[in-house]
Amino acid sequence: MNWYVLYVLSNKTNKILSNLNQREELTAFIPKSEVFHREAKTKTVRDMFNNYIFVKSDMNQSDFNNLLLSMKEENDGLIKQLENAEVSALREKEIEFFNTVLDDEYVARVSVGYQENGKTVITSGPLLHYQDHIIRVIKHHCIAQLDLPFFDRKIVLGVEIKSKN
Repeated sequence: MNWYVLYVLSNKTNKILSNLNQREELTAFIPKSEVFHREAKTKTVRDMFNNYIFVKSDMNQSDFNNLLLSMKEENDGLIKQLENAEVSALREKEIEFFNTVLDDEYVARVSVGYQENGKTVITSGPLLHYQDHIIRVIKHHCIAQLDLPFFDRKIVLGVEIKSKN
């Protein structure tokens, strides 16, 4: 299964997402991140990357490019595909990361953890497997910044820091 990433105009995102999902050979989605709000003690869900649509398909790069070209009229607002060394498909490590942190609804749920000796220890949630990649926790915003590169963008996921006890 290949994963492709499309950059689109913000006001066309839902239309393009809908058009892509009408194709039997494609599964298009927007990865989302759940964030905990300390003051309100509530959780909200937001887009992980603004204006990006992810597409899963068994199609190879060439066939996927041809399909996008054939859908050009209905997908106005599609700006470009993100590419890794001339190939749009995500690398295996990136696919593995998203498969691990995203649930069936393509949402990365809030992880829970505590801090000890300046290190964040995750006790539950999708960051459990990636706690060694946390480079910064912004407690006020309840988010963790990871050192995993993704098209030169920082990956930020929700984390609720509790006391160790």
